[in-house]
Amino acid sequence: MHLLSLIRTNYYLKIMARFLEKGMKRSLLRGIRYIVKAPAPETIDSLVGIEKIVIIRPNFRLGNALISTPVIDAFRERFPSARIDYLATDKTLPLLQQRPVDHFYLLSRSAILRPWQCLTLLRRLRAQRYDLAVQVSGGSTSGFIVTRLIGARYSMGSRKGHQRWYSIESEGKSSHAYDDIVNLTRPLGVTCRNRPLLQLTEQERYQATTKIQQLVNFHSNPPSHSGFIAIFVGGHQDKRWPLAFWLMLIDAMEARKIRYVVFLGPEEFRLLAPIEQRLLSSRYGSLCPPLPIRHFAAVLEQAQLLVTPDSGPMHLAAALDVATISLVRQKKSLAFVPREANDTILWRPEISTVIEAIHANLDGQAATTPALAVSVTNNPRPCVTTPPSVVHTYSS
Repeated sequence: MHLLSLIRTNYYLKIMARFLEKGMKRSLLRGIRYIVKAPAPETIDSLVGIEKIVIIRPNFRLGNALISTPVIDAFRERFPSARIDYLATDKTLPLLQQRPVDHFYLLSRSAILRPWQCLTLLRRLRAQRYDLAVQVSGGSTSGFIVTRLIGARYSMGSRKGHQRWYSIESEGKSSHAYDDIVNLTRPLGVTCRNRPLLQLTEQERYQATTKIQQLVNFHSNPPSHSGFIAIFVGGHQDKRWPLAFWLMLIDAMEARKIRYVVFLGPEEFRLLAPIEQRLLSSRYGSLCPPLPIRHFAAVLEQAQLLVTPDSGPMHLAAALDVATISLVRQKKSLAFVPREANDTILWRPEISTVIEAIHANLDGQAATTPALAVSVTNNPRPCVTTPPSVVHTYSS
C-alpha cells in the first residue's frame, strides 16, 4: 500500500504525520523570523506598480478553501488589470474554478514525503517576481512561510501578535471565519461578500437535474417534482455525529413523510452499508454515493436545505445560498457555521428538535421566497460587517 494511503486510513499514523508536519513548520517559521526582516508598513494607496498578485491558501480542507473565495473577487475589483495567481492544493482546485484567476499553482499531499517538490514550487513562485503576495489565513503557518520566501515586493495579511509580518496588515479581530475575510479585504476599499462563493456552469446544473430525478423519483410513483432535504452524514474528527444519530434521523424523516437524500463523503465509506440497509424499505429517502465535488455541489444547489455537521458541504451550501441546519457538537464550530436569515444552528440537538427545525426552516423559506430567491449567477453581494440580528438557535 502506498505510504500516503496508509497514513490517510490509519488514525494513529495520521496523528503522527500531523505532529511531524507541525513541528517542521514551527522550526522553519523560527528560522524565517531571524533571517527575513520585517517589512516596512504600507497602505494600499501607497503601493506602486501592482501588476502581479499571488493569493496564498494552500489548505487541503474544502471548507477553508471555500471561505477564501471572496478574496479573489475583491482583489480583482481593486486591481482589474493585474495578473492574479492563486496557490491552492490539488484537492481544492475544483472549488476555485470559474473564479477570476489567471493561473493556479498547486501543492500536493505528496510534498510531505517529497520536500524537494516544495522547493521547486517556491523557485517557480519566486521566478514570477510578484508585486503583491496575499496570505489569506492568519493562522496558516505554511501560507506565511510561502508569503515570506517568494520575494514579493509587498505582502498583505492579518495582524498576528505584536510583531509586524506584512507590508499591509488588516486590523481587528472577528468572532467568525467569514468576517475574517471581510477584515482582510477592508484595506482594498471594495465590497466583499461575507460568505463563500462558487460558480457552477449550466452543463453542471443540467447533469445535476438528471441525477436528482434519479434520486428523488426512485421511490415516487408517479414521479415527484417536489423539493428535497439534503442530509450530509460526514464531518471531520470530533465534529462528526454517530451513526445511530443518522439512522434515527432517517426514521424520523420517514415518519414525517419528508422527502430527503442522504449524501456521503469519501471519508464515510464505513457508513455506506448500514445506511444503505436502512434505506432499503424507505418510501421518501434515497442514498447518493460520493460524487466529484463539483457534481455534488450542483446537486446540492437544488436542495431546499442541507442538514449537516460542521463540514465542507456546510460551506458549500453557504456558497450556493442554500439554507443550512448546522448540527454543532463543539464550541469552536460556532465560528464557522453559516448565519444568514435562513440558516439554523442547533447545539447538540435531539432528533425531534432537528425535525422541528426543518419544518420551521421550510415555513420560513415559503414566507420569504420573493425576497430571498437564490441568485442563478451567484454574484458577490455587499458584505455585512455585523452578524445577523436574528440567529435561530435550538438547544436540547
